[in-house]
Amino acid sequence: MNLPRGLRALGVAVALATAPIATAVAGVTELNDAGKAAYMRGDLATAERLFREALQAAPDEPTLHYHLGVVLTKQSRWKEAKDAYEKTVRLGPSAGLRAAALEGLRTVTPLAEKRYRAPEPEPAPSVRARVWRPADPPDTVRLRRWYGNWIVDAIVNDFQRATFVVDTGASICSISPQAAASLGLVPAPDAPTIQLMTPGGPTSGRFVKIPSIRIGEMEVRDVPAVIHSSVGFADGLLGNTFLRHFTMTLDQDRGLLTLQPR
Repeated sequence: MNLPRGLRALGVAVALATAPIATAVAGVTELNDAGKAAYMRGDLATAERLFREALQAAPDEPTLHYHLGVVLTKQSRWKEAKDAYEKTVRLGPSAGLRAAALEGLRTVTPLAEKRYRAPEPEPAPSVRARVWRPADPPDTVRLRRWYGNWIVDAIVNDFQRATFVVDTGASICSISPQAAASLGLVPAPDAPTIQLMTPGGPTSGRFVKIPSIRIGEMEVRDVPAVIHSSVGFADGLLGNTFLRHFTMTLDQDRGLLTLQPR
């Protein structure tokens, strides 16, 4: 299905909502399918209403609770989403649906307790301000320094701002659980676990595809990534699943990153 650009961010989560409804209650399957269709259109209010109507008829169907949790996650209603994922797990779903619900639960639980806050920008130099050119080329973006790391601003899924650490040594991009939840990115039930090596030792995270990452005028779609708290002061790492599409030049003196498509 070809979605408008503004709705492509829904693709990952919608792909999760395909488990069959194991109930004989008349109309529940139709309500579930209509809810998924509304979600695909970006009509979250209608999707929520339809899933709740289906749950009135089939309150013990775990798939419906999971679908409701995904819709609530997309609306940043973390506490309600957490309750929906917990209900899914308690109802004894299939192994794949249970894994997806546990991943959703792991993502929204810290947000249900404390709303995610973006990192504060790096303080301006106290001695003198850096002087930039009046206008940079369209393939060049400005970076800022943060404790020895280069931070770049990005637009994710055509609409949401995010900050990434530029890491040419990372084989795959990563996105924090908080940022993933705010974007509605939830791993598919059969998504693999990716092993990672970090300065703190080996770790792992679940695989997702980020529908779009745009840095300045440069954009890559369907970016392979892993959900992981790689850094605490940014929304993720910009690794080689994005950078490999470009020839990269970094002017460290001026804090400028140039990306030229290969």
